[in-house]
Amino acid sequence: MNTNVRWTLFAVLLLINVLAGTLLGGTWYQIVIGSLTGAGMLALLIEYLARGRRNG
Repeated sequence: MNTNVRWTLFAVLLLINVLAGTLLGGTWYQIVIGSLTGAGMLALLIEYLARGRRNG
């Protein structure tokens, strides 16, 4: 995965997470959206640390 694509996806997931936390704070929707976007960001970070540094 290209580094630019990886960090763009990370930024989009972070934005969704922040917006969900702001707009849906304290609801089940916020918990689900926050969990899914957090897992996605974590997966992108792990993928970067595992492979991204070598492939550039």
